[in-house]
Amino acid sequence: MRPAQVLVRAPSKLLQPFVKRFLVVEATAAQDDTHLPETGLVAAFQLRGQCLLNHDAPAPPASIAGLTEALRTHKHSAEHAVLIVSFTAVGAAAFLPQPLHEFSNATVDLHDALSGRAGVRRLHEQMQEADSATQRVNLVEEFLIGRVGNARPDALVAAAVDMIESTHATLRIGDLARKIGLSQSALERRFRAVVGTSPRKFSSLVRLQHVSRLVDSGMDLTTVAHASGYTDLSHFINDFKRFTGVAPGSYFSR
Repeated sequence: MRPAQVLVRAPSKLLQPFVKRFLVVEATAAQDDTHLPETGLVAAFQLRGQCLLNHDAPAPPASIAGLTEALRTHKHSAEHAVLIVSFTAVGAAAFLPQPLHEFSNATVDLHDALSGRAGVRRLHEQMQEADSATQRVNLVEEFLIGRVGNARPDALVAAAVDMIESTHATLRIGDLARKIGLSQSALERRFRAVVGTSPRKFSSLVRLQHVSRLVDSGMDLTTVAHASGYTDLSHFINDFKRFTGVAPGSYFSR
């Protein structure tokens, strides 16, 4: 038997502005994992076994995790299974009533976040009763489609996110605001409510993810630093340690 089975699925066309992907992981062995900060909120449904957040607090059966400024660590029990919804940077705002900065650096019960009115517990029960990972993803898709209604991502914030991502976070925030047509303070307020953090901190997360992709492609760290817009290797190392607590060489050697 394989120690882990993984299903990755793209969202349906209707959900593509809001959801990047669905991921189902089913494993027989206990495992610990560590994740760099994401650029979008993440919902997780525990289907079997137990997950400890940061090796301490048990994860809720269904949870929503806000943007963080540090590594996330999970300790999974043996015979565990989890379904993860990775939202786009502007996507989770369509499903949650609160401004997204209220979820910053926190993982909360999704049932409570939706004020207990959205049928999260019933959805979780249906997912546990389903016969396959594909059926579980279908159930979550139906749930999200039912909630999205006529909602659309904030067009100005989505444009700002696209500019940050397409320039690999090298665009100055003042220049970004001018291109969007908002004052910097107005962009900050709108961005924090829709994305969950400030444009500057989001840019740091985008740069960190870009670094990870470059390392995965086989680049050495000096080349990665210059390709990511850092003036020197020491600046890159210090910036990376600010998020992860360890130097990039130590982190990626794991």
